[in-house]
Amino acid sequence: MLTKITMPSLSPTMEEGKIVSWIKNVGDEVLSGEVLFEVETDKATMEYEAPEDGFLVKILCEKDQTVKVNDLVAVISESKSIDKNFINEFINESNNTPKVKDNKTKEDKEDKVEFKSNLIELPNDVRITSLAKRVAIQNKIDISSISYSGRKIKVNDLLADSSIEISPSKIFISPAAKIIAIKKNINIENITGSGPNNRIILRDVGDSTSMNDNKLRKAIAKATVYSKQNIPHFYLNSRVQMDNLLEFRKLHKQNGNKYSLNGLLMHAISESFKFFPESNCVYLENDEFKVNENIEIGLAVDSEAGLKMPVLKNIETMDLNSLSLSLNALIDSARLNKLTPQDLAGGVISISNLGSFNIRSFDAIIFPGQTYILSVGQIYEDVLVSKGEISSGQFMNLTLACDHRAVDGVLAAKFFSHISTIIEKIK
Repeated sequence: MLTKITMPSLSPTMEEGKIVSWIKNVGDEVLSGEVLFEVETDKATMEYEAPEDGFLVKILCEKDQTVKVNDLVAVISESKSIDKNFINEFINESNNTPKVKDNKTKEDKEDKVEFKSNLIELPNDVRITSLAKRVAIQNKIDISSISYSGRKIKVNDLLADSSIEISPSKIFISPAAKIIAIKKNINIENITGSGPNNRIILRDVGDSTSMNDNKLRKAIAKATVYSKQNIPHFYLNSRVQMDNLLEFRKLHKQNGNKYSLNGLLMHAISESFKFFPESNCVYLENDEFKVNENIEIGLAVDSEAGLKMPVLKNIETMDLNSLSLSLNALIDSARLNKLTPQDLAGGVISISNLGSFNIRSFDAIIFPGQTYILSVGQIYEDVLVSKGEISSGQFMNLTLACDHRAVDGVLAAKFFSHISTIIEKIK
């Protein structure tokens, strides 16, 4: 069986992407979840992981070539040997690529492509990060005996095992740093990375933000102009008392549970969607509406490679502890440039938090394809008047931007008011 690998769509405004580098070559064996190539989109440089186990039998897009979304870029086969002519016929049948010219002789067509296997069998009950899996494969490590404390085996777990020797010749470098190193002709073998597991990141190859900033600014400009031109925004504002929530965080921190403000906001949003399920909806461009059963919430994350908006999925199934763990893992993936296309897709609402910059309130722009964005300001002390008595309290300003095509003012106000109530009365 052959599997098509196409240029993924990583955002509603993405029309094309550029292959920055191929991690695998034709003939290499790949595991599901292993990185095939790095792609530069209108938002960031990301790694694309193989969807299936198999062998990379064809590459149709060379390095630094720009390809339209959904165009065919590679083919994976589950077999070690496969007829070249069969591969070409498979490519020609694709609706997304032009026909492949075949000038081979009859004898050439009858040749078989043979591959050497370096596959490591992974037990079904073992979960491992794509980076750790790559290290294990390159160093032929049997991971069945590796002990790990988290949900997946990480590179640190491999390094912690004194019986394992990992070749120092492998250099870990982020995709953004790799681009800069190539452009500046920097020898990365002489650099000690400052990232996790000595990974080389942008700051290790000098001040290189200008290249990414230019592309990022273009992407932001395109998305925000589209949003403002096509989404009729209206805004709701609320001042929320934070004393109960701050006390809630303090008590749970003493018990070893560190809940972030963004995690608690996601919890409040999720509970409000459950109370007003009709508010968990999006407007589709063909004048249709869709009410979602699953709860998906995005978060604006400031990473080394720029601003990213990953989306946490299936929150309706999570308690506060699992939500917090999943959110932390998602933020780590964003900052390590390890997000998958699925991490950036979907979502009905996103959170943009500028409180750490001493911003009290602002009006964010809805991300294309979503219905809301919640703008979160700093927590501040202010006067509290209750039943004629004056005291002080801790407050936070929230602004909810809404797509008037998807929700009207009354439904949005009920939904937003419920979020505020949960925050103020959390116990």
